[in-house]
Amino acid sequence: MASVYLATQESLNRKVAIKVLRNTNEAQLNERFINEAHFIASLNNPHIITIYDISTLPGGDHYIAMEFVGGGDLDENRERFREPAPVLRLIREIAEGLAVVHAKGIIHRDVKPANILFREDGTAVLTDFGIAKDVDNNSDLTQAGFSLGSPSYSSPEQAQGQPLDITTDIYGLGVILLELLLGHNPFKGDSHTSTAINHIQLPLPELPAKYADLSPLLSRMLAKRPAARFQSCEELVSAIDLLAGERPAVTNGSPAGGFDIQRWLAGKPRVLLPVTGVISALLLLFALTYKTETDREVDRLLQQAELGMEEARYIFPEQDNARYYFRQVLLLDENNDEALDGLEQVTERLVQDYVARGAEALERGALNRPHENNALHFYREALALDTDNPQALAGIQSVVDEYTRRARASLLEGDLKTADRNVKRGLNIEPEDEALLALRAEINEKTPAAKRLIRDVFGKLREKIEDNG
Repeated sequence: MASVYLATQESLNRKVAIKVLRNTNEAQLNERFINEAHFIASLNNPHIITIYDISTLPGGDHYIAMEFVGGGDLDENRERFREPAPVLRLIREIAEGLAVVHAKGIIHRDVKPANILFREDGTAVLTDFGIAKDVDNNSDLTQAGFSLGSPSYSSPEQAQGQPLDITTDIYGLGVILLELLLGHNPFKGDSHTSTAINHIQLPLPELPAKYADLSPLLSRMLAKRPAARFQSCEELVSAIDLLAGERPAVTNGSPAGGFDIQRWLAGKPRVLLPVTGVISALLLLFALTYKTETDREVDRLLQQAELGMEEARYIFPEQDNARYYFRQVLLLDENNDEALDGLEQVTERLVQDYVARGAEALERGALNRPHENNALHFYREALALDTDNPQALAGIQSVVDEYTRRARASLLEGDLKTADRNVKRGLNIEPEDEALLALRAEINEKTPAAKRLIRDVFGKLREKIEDNG
């Protein structure tokens, strides 16, 4: 939507970046571009790009003059982020910037390495609000809604075109954190579609042992359900601060406020130190590793459930599938987050499977036959699990559209009987479809009354036979 130039502001003799909007004949695009500039200018945070000026060029093109950030983007600075400490500092800085954005009621929607720049002093800066979105508004802040963000960093709900809240930005930031720790993005597939499916289905990969203490943080940031994530960037910043404060305690003593074994031992006779040290170590080991019988059974069921997910045993065979094991966990621990997330994943994968099978059936022309192996059946199964699933709803409409196309083609060929059959099948799915109703009226005009009566009787008989297989 725009070009960016490096320029010099002569009055202050400083480098600036000029973002110039093209296609200025589109009034709506101009308005959104200016809205973006005004919005960014209203933000005051060292980790958000600074706007200097908003104006137009002599030719009429709108432009934004903004801070020139010369340190490159995150992809160009990866060597600086090989250890947990600088990585956590980076994530914290961007979270601070996002907190200010979210406080204004805006979702960035495109948090990715290319949109994280660095000043010469190493400060991280969030930029490019080109597809930002008002939390309480269905319209985009800038672009006309064509872009949904970068697939490699999109949340599961963003990948599916579902409603978004601010936690989608937290998810994107979590993908960046995971990528920096692993050295690669595990969600990135061979295509946009496979990448989106990975975000929806792929579980959080296991971290190397030296990053194990970061797993709880990543689990919250990358939860498949928005409600299971941090609900604000302030919460995320607090968690990072707590974690950053605890990491040194692993080797340098107890965390602040915890039981300080060294201080306790300081007042004891030296002869007791070896014994008390061993006892303390054993007590600590017991506290860290002890599990009740219920805990062990929950762990076993969760392992079976994950195995079922990996082998695509979502609901079959009976009592040996992922859904069964997750439900067994909830009988023992009704608030178990892993089981609750798992059940949602089972539903999501089943919906995606039904939608994919529906599309395949539609492509081969199996609209409502054979029985339980046709497009209409699969799309309805998806809607039974997710009543508002946009892909399944669109699939149902595609079936109706195909019946409309077939009816219109038969009508043009003078085959009123086949045309009428296709119209009826389409209206059985969508009784108020205007195109089909118009075709039915046209067919009735061309069909004599006697033939119409016979056609209706035999048509109903045929439909019953077909519906019964």
